[in-house]
Amino acid sequence: MQVFTCAELMTAAHALGGQVDFDAGMADATPVLAGWQQVHAVDDGVVLYLSRSRDMVGGSSHNRLAPGITAGFLVDGEADVAIGRHRLRLEGAQRRMPTMLVHLREEDSFRRHWQAGRQEGKVSLHLGDDWLRRQLDGDATGSARLSRVCRSHADNHAWRPGAPLLQRATRLLQDAPQALPLVRRLQQESFALELAADVLQALSQEDEARPLSAHLQRCVSRLQQWLESGEADALSITQMARQLGTNAVDLQRGFQHCHGQSIAHHQRQLRLERARQALQRQRVPVDVAATIAGYAHTSSFSAAFKRQFGVSPSQLK
Repeated sequence: MQVFTCAELMTAAHALGGQVDFDAGMADATPVLAGWQQVHAVDDGVVLYLSRSRDMVGGSSHNRLAPGITAGFLVDGEADVAIGRHRLRLEGAQRRMPTMLVHLREEDSFRRHWQAGRQEGKVSLHLGDDWLRRQLDGDATGSARLSRVCRSHADNHAWRPGAPLLQRATRLLQDAPQALPLVRRLQQESFALELAADVLQALSQEDEARPLSAHLQRCVSRLQQWLESGEADALSITQMARQLGTNAVDLQRGFQHCHGQSIAHHQRQLRLERARQALQRQRVPVDVAATIAGYAHTSSFSAAFKRQFGVSPSQLK
């Protein structure tokens, strides 16, 4: 197990793009930490940190955290940290509060409180805001949830990694010195992506559990009337929200909460139903039915119609 002096730890932190400064004056040659840390950049904006260490001094140090989501937990040991003004005590063995899951809107301080003899086996994952937006580009529901998460700053969200993730984390912390470099890299990459999916799922479920305000419930009810009557056909979701007196993010969340599907998907279903009725009752041509459903091309309309009703428009007609 490597022993880091004060100077070596500061140099290592600087090489990773960070900075560690001890509050109390300390000689450069003072041994401060025994252990190891591995950093794996899975993608531009996704970084996995694995560490097993033992404090050799008391006191506290601070670093800077970049904007984005940071999730961390202990496999064993204890840690006492603070992000911004929020202090967290993590306990890997007792599992009383084993995790942190925070979003930072902007760079903020990360403080670690040291205690001589204290040990920890820690896993931490950082998801940058730019990476999250790239992954959710085109996903209206996911983007809406991300927007709400990104309004928070340094709040610790409820999250607990499942048993399979804990088992994989334990193996990664145990095998770090022995694993072959290629095998190690592949193990870390797959683990980081699985951990990212678990974190985002936890945030999604937390959002779905949040109750709707009375005002938002009225907005969703009124929107449903507009969609059924066709009044909303020419409106974007932003325009719908503005006319209802809310915002597009909350309107999407409220509608998903009440109907189990996005506004756009529900609207497509309703317009296809109106087209079906026009074909059956009014015997309109297929191209007219396509226009009713909001499709510019009959081929796209026919494919969507068959997926919805199991028969093509021409067969139904």
